[in-house]
Amino acid sequence: MVKRERPSDSGLPSIGHVKRPRIQQQPIEEPIEEIISSRHLQDVLYFDQNIERAVKTIRTFKALLDSILYAEDQHDVPRKRAILLEYLGSQKPREVDEETVFLPNLMQTWSYAATANSDKLSSATTSILALLVKVLSNHIDFRDYGLLLCKTVLQQSQLRLLARGLSASKSKEYVIAPCIRLLTELVVYDGGTLARQVYAKRDLTFDTKILARNLALRKMQSQEAEDIKRKPSVRTTAIRYLLANFKFQNEGAKADILKQANVMRALIDGIELDPPPIIREIVHSLTTYVINDPAVPRRNKSYVFNDRNLYSLCQLYRVDLTEEEVREDRKPLLEAIHEMMVTVCTSSEVGVVKQSGWYPPSEDETSLDEPNSTAGANIDLGLDALDWNGNFTSNIPIRNWSLGEFILTLRPYAFDLERQLLISIFEAAPELVAWFFVKIAPNFPFTPKLTATWIGYAAFVYSAVQLPIPHLYNRMSHLPPPVPVVIESILPHPLTQKVLRQCTSNSSNLIKFFAIRIITVAFQKLREVIAMFRDNSKNGGKLWEQAVEKLIAEFGRRCPAMKDIILLHSTLKNATTENHMQREAVARLICLYYEVTPQVALDEKFDVSIPLANALQNAEEDMGASDEKELKLLELSHLVKIARWSPSMNWWSKPKVLKFSPFMTLLRLVVRTTNSSAEIRSLVASIVKDRGPLQAETDVSALDALVISLSAGHGFAADDATFEFLDDCLKRFSQKPIKYEDDKDALLQDDSKVSQGPISLLRLTLLEQIPFFEKERPEKVANVRLWLNRLSIALSAIGEPDISKTRQDTKATSIATPEQVQSIQAEIAELKLRYKSKAARIKEPAETTVVEPTPGTTIVAPLDLTPFLPAPEDAKNTALTKWSRKDLAAAVEEGDLAALITNLTCPHHSIRIQTLTALRTFINQLQSPSCIYPEKEQLYILLSELLETAQPILETGKEFSGLATTWAALAVGVLSDPTSVMYPKVNEFLNLRPRWRVSKMPEYWAEKIVLRNPEDEHEGAYYRELIWLLGWLYEGLRTEADVDTLRKTSVLEKVFATFLSPALGNAHGAKVFELVLDGSKLEREAGLQSKIRPLVLRIVARIVAVGGATTLITRTGILGWLAEVKSMGWVGKEGVAFLEGLEKVVVEKADKNRVGEWSGGTIS
Repeated sequence: MVKRERPSDSGLPSIGHVKRPRIQQQPIEEPIEEIISSRHLQDVLYFDQNIERAVKTIRTFKALLDSILYAEDQHDVPRKRAILLEYLGSQKPREVDEETVFLPNLMQTWSYAATANSDKLSSATTSILALLVKVLSNHIDFRDYGLLLCKTVLQQSQLRLLARGLSASKSKEYVIAPCIRLLTELVVYDGGTLARQVYAKRDLTFDTKILARNLALRKMQSQEAEDIKRKPSVRTTAIRYLLANFKFQNEGAKADILKQANVMRALIDGIELDPPPIIREIVHSLTTYVINDPAVPRRNKSYVFNDRNLYSLCQLYRVDLTEEEVREDRKPLLEAIHEMMVTVCTSSEVGVVKQSGWYPPSEDETSLDEPNSTAGANIDLGLDALDWNGNFTSNIPIRNWSLGEFILTLRPYAFDLERQLLISIFEAAPELVAWFFVKIAPNFPFTPKLTATWIGYAAFVYSAVQLPIPHLYNRMSHLPPPVPVVIESILPHPLTQKVLRQCTSNSSNLIKFFAIRIITVAFQKLREVIAMFRDNSKNGGKLWEQAVEKLIAEFGRRCPAMKDIILLHSTLKNATTENHMQREAVARLICLYYEVTPQVALDEKFDVSIPLANALQNAEEDMGASDEKELKLLELSHLVKIARWSPSMNWWSKPKVLKFSPFMTLLRLVVRTTNSSAEIRSLVASIVKDRGPLQAETDVSALDALVISLSAGHGFAADDATFEFLDDCLKRFSQKPIKYEDDKDALLQDDSKVSQGPISLLRLTLLEQIPFFEKERPEKVANVRLWLNRLSIALSAIGEPDISKTRQDTKATSIATPEQVQSIQAEIAELKLRYKSKAARIKEPAETTVVEPTPGTTIVAPLDLTPFLPAPEDAKNTALTKWSRKDLAAAVEEGDLAALITNLTCPHHSIRIQTLTALRTFINQLQSPSCIYPEKEQLYILLSELLETAQPILETGKEFSGLATTWAALAVGVLSDPTSVMYPKVNEFLNLRPRWRVSKMPEYWAEKIVLRNPEDEHEGAYYRELIWLLGWLYEGLRTEADVDTLRKTSVLEKVFATFLSPALGNAHGAKVFELVLDGSKLEREAGLQSKIRPLVLRIVARIVAVGGATTLITRTGILGWLAEVKSMGWVGKEGVAFLEGLEKVVVEKADKNRVGEWSGGTIS
């Protein structure tokens, strides 16, 4: 029990003793000493074991560096820079080798900090080194000192200190961050000069576990832009280190980094939590240095952009942007993110998508052959014999698994950018349409609800149905794709018949309209697919026709019954003007029922006469605004089409609501409306053609003449009586067409002049009925007579004989004015000219494609060989001395050594001898103890063997083979990059013998590359080696002697055979020959297989350019090979023209006498 406290005298509880807080005085920072000379700086940086004094000296040095790098007063910067330069010069050792330590005092302080376990001193030392490297990288005078410092840091002892700092406890961010900054500065120094050396020691500089951990050390509170620059988190610093490696490492190192799943996952997971400036850096780096880098294999890209990482990247669509980010003049961040996502998910060349169509993956194909009937039986199973054709109702096999899993996480109904991305993925990988809709159908039905989600979902489905039909694979084009897969691209799984019926009967006009538009687009796409299937059925047998039947049947089970659409149309008959658009859409849909699925449409009873009469009545009246008028004309054209298909439609009987028959009302619409629908005009022409009242044998049809005669102008306007008379005559003709055929025969017998041209039977009806009309309505006959005269003039102008004086019409006189006659004849003449020019345009392509041009009539221009000539000689021969002004590593990596080796083929003997001397000097520098170039041993062997091979030949005054020098120049690049696919084979060759057998080199390498498997197991390694071989042969062919070397070893036959390899597939002809002519574009081409054929054709052109045309004709059969290439289906017109030009230049450049003797006179 606790003892009670004694109460105070006042009766209140006593206040306990309050402990006085300890007053801590903040340490007063001592003023930083200003550096006034290099000697002063040397004294300041002298090694001191007192940690506080050491930290103070580093702070002093930091102040100097800050004043140079972030100076507010630029006038004092040159003086301070001179102090630093003089100090660095005093610290430079006299002899430099691999063990040389630059700035030993700083390195000793760093080492002492680790020994004394002083994180404060270690952090300060690492920070000052990173800052110093950054300062040295900003001025050319400091370049050499910066290289010395970077190489010192990359020594094993310093790298261990770096690794210790990188792996420090998570709470010691002040220790970790400076180490990462120092590594970043090493990578970016001098444009990435040392990036490869940094990654070469990746066990200490790029420990994936440590880097992944550091990438996860983020500051959870939001950071402003200024905070990011002033004090970035460890994650931000680590991100910049990783992005620097993406920028400056070669493709081999980048490919290796991309395979580190834990690092890439740490980079991308939670990326949406990073500040927008950092997100922009990541997006830019991934887009520029990974996605759009053709040297990075697609397989390595797929390691990064798997379904999990794609989902994390997709979260960037939901990033909250700061006001400054939104107002930036650069491309908006969301737009950059969207472009990156679309490129990754849709590009087969730089992205991760695999080409696909509606066919299953190869592992799911039981057979690619058309099924035959079982042996001994006559049972034809048709499509049922294909196991994979009907198995894809619930589980769709796909190639793009990562994309398939990723798209299931998207919300296209809620975010517009995600909808655009998903539609782009569907277009690039059509197989995913069926996958997506089958997977989401159970969880996301299309049941109509007027919500934002349903509207977004409907808009997405509409866009998906609108996607174009994918191309069929050539290897499977003899079989139809699986119908269950195809139907999902036309009418997806969620759109069941029940759901669509609910949509069309919904009370919301918006839901109705969405449903009608989706069904309409589905019908239009079904029509295109049916047309494609039937085109393939001409060559693919009856399976395609069976697929069409099955597709239509499946479509019929999903789309609403036609009676539901007819019911919807009937509810709109009294619709207000606001529903014109919906009424037109429903009429269009009913029209598509008749057009695409006529069997289904004709089974339903649809009386089109009533809606057609209403539409025609509206056409007779004022149609209102221009937009409203266009909609009414469109609706009318749809109803007229439906009426054309309706067997019960009577075009000539007049309904009660109309003044004229339906046909006459349409004709009046064509006559009076200059901008009437072209479909209505063509439908009127088709009705006339079916019934036969007007002939169509002349260039300008009689219907055109009838329309011109009825058109108003020059004091004439047909009144209602004229149209009633014409309407009555058309009705009479339709009732007794045989009678007027007999009248025409009698007319031809009575008058021989009439037989000179075709006659429209309607004219006989008109001439027969005009006397009766004159008796019944004499007051209206004048306008009718004038029109009849105009019609006679128009028909005579198109080529019909004049029969007005041969029948009962004895009162027929020319009562049309001269202006009317001239106007009618001018319109007819204009129509004739228009039809003739149109016929010429239609006929011209047919003639050019059907008629085979003969050698006597077609002139083929020979191919211009200028782009294929060897590179011209450098008149100044700068390659002899250019390499000596750089260090060895720069000379190798910047191509100066390769240019020097190429000088061995110079036509001037003195230059070749000087090149030998220069190469010996280069070899001596490689043997120097101060040379720290990593691949100096292999380079020494290469150059020594080159000199051993070239010297005996050059000393006799002969020229050295271009094939040998080009190979050596290319081998320099291979040896400087250990990740190259050619690295093992080149080293193996160098170890064979000390002197090369130049005449056998092409044969050796053709066998090693063409006929053997690659050493590298990465995807595309074979094609990379083949491209290297073809590039070498092309560049090495400089003289006719080089061509003869290839001829003797039968290498050309192997090269030509690769062109015809089926493994290269059916290329795009125009692209192949475009790459042949454009060498720079060929180098940038991302597809490996796309480079093979252009390189082979460039070799042929180079051989002709250097004088080897005769060898090609007489020793390789080039003309037969070119003929074989021209016969390949993918070549196209551009390719044939190129090959014919190449063939002609081969014949022109060859020795006529030698070729004529060889061919027996058949080639000249």
